Amino acid sequence: MSLKNYLIIFSIATLIFWAAWLVVFMQLNPESNRMVTVTTFSITLGFAVAGTLSLFGFGVRALFGKDPVLFRVLRTSTRQGVVTAIFMEALLVLQVLRWLAWWNVVPLALFFVLLEGFFLTQDSTAERQTR
Repeated sequence: MSLKNYLIIFSIATLIFWAAWLVVFMQLNPESNRMVTVTTFSITLGFAVAGTLSLFGFGVRALFGKDPVLFRVLRTSTRQGVVTAIFMEALLVLQVLRWLAWWNVVPLALFFVLLEGFFLTQDSTAERQTR
């Protein structure tokens, strides 16, 4: 699959998730069926944010980055978009459970920063080995 086709499909899927999230936000009542509404809200928002951040990150890196291999840029952007969306989803779960406080957010954020650092070092190690 070409990069152009992949980005078109990825963009359409992201728009579909934003539309689904908007339907959930406007139509579902959290008081009538809280579990289904909150779960659907979280899933659609998570995928929409992951797709949006991935596409935005790819666009910025493709315009201003120095890496000529765009599929490598796409992999990094997608990973960072997904990791950020998972962090956001974890914050939403903490809020639903009424556990969202700075002493819970700081270790969670530190975990995700360390996770991304691990991925970045793995990427740079793999890139050096291919040269």
